[in-house]
Amino acid sequence: MKSDVRERQEDYLLDIDLPGCNKEDVKIYLEDGYLVVTAEINKKTEEDKGKLVRSERYSGKYQRSWYVGDKIFTEDISASYKNGVLTIVVPKQSKRTPEKATISIN
Repeated sequence: MKSDVRERQEDYLLDIDLPGCNKEDVKIYLEDGYLVVTAEINKKTEEDKGKLVRSERYSGKYQRSWYVGDKIFTEDISASYKNGVLTIVVPKQSKRTPEKATISIN
């Protein structure tokens, strides 16, 4: 997963390229102070298109993580997905209590 991470005054902005991936196949969660993004891409080949001579498109599961600290919680993080780019906003500080949950993608 190729990504850009930008630091802003109150938060960090992550733009992650996930071309060919459906929103439903992307999962975001926090675990032990890490923001973890997983995505699964399943390319389907059709027999009637002919014999595959060369394949450069990846099919399988991607996973990447970024350390955000143990004081950031799922309720503080927002995510959106558009045109193959996942955008995540992670605040620098949180005032919430810890809990393990998944992060929804808008």
